Amino acid sequence: MIWAKEALKMNFVRILVILLTLLAAPCRVQAARSASLDALISEQAAAIEVKEDGGSEEKSAADSFELPPVYKAALSFIISPETRRSTEAEAAAYFENGRRDKAASVIGRALGVANKYSLFYLGSFCRRVLPAAGGAEAQAEFLSGFLRGYSKAGVLIFTTEAVKEFAAYPMRRGAPWREVPEVAAAAGKGERIYRGRGLIFIPFAYGSKFKIDIISQKGGDVKMWKILPEGVNAKSWSGGNWEKEITVRGDVKF
Repeated sequence: MIWAKEALKMNFVRILVILLTLLAAPCRVQAARSASLDALISEQAAAIEVKEDGGSEEKSAADSFELPPVYKAALSFIISPETRRSTEAEAAAYFENGRRDKAASVIGRALGVANKYSLFYLGSFCRRVLPAAGGAEAQAEFLSGFLRGYSKAGVLIFTTEAVKEFAAYPMRRGAPWREVPEVAAAAGKGERIYRGRGLIFIPFAYGSKFKIDIISQKGGDVKMWKILPEGVNAKSWSGGNWEKEITVRGDVKF
């Protein structure tokens, strides 16, 4: 009788073990599935992180390019933020491809349209922005590209180091033109001359004509650039004791 009870007890234990094993199996499967899912999520997260890091590096490389100071200074004069952003992007693309003239011209186009090709605005721009380009030659180079976009106008530039006196007149002469004050909100009657740092700027309507009298003195060369949308005519005279009358034709390069 005792033996029968012990046998019954052992059978009960075996059945209990089998039942527990069967109940635990789904849990192990679920745990395995959860572990696999966690691993997959971790892999995907790592892949996304790598992709985002790569994108950040690419964006950082693009953002590291900056236009030279004179281009940035000119862009700052564009009032509309949207126009400024699109113009800067276009100018940067041209500049990176070696087309500095085209980069300047798209800025000139934007400012010309916004300011109705004003000669007063052009003269003020030359005086305030061009020094950021550097020396006289660099300023003339930037302006030559700028005027391709600004159009409908030209600018005469000359250095003043070896100039003792000068006067600019309409073709029939009369009273000479005066300088535009730096703080002026508009040019007054007869005010056509803009004085920069060692340079004189005289903007003119495309096709117009005028005269300049120059009295030189000892010093460096007197350098002059007539800049039109289609090109530049540069001249230079050694400083000394001489006088010249120069006729400027605003409709031809030479």
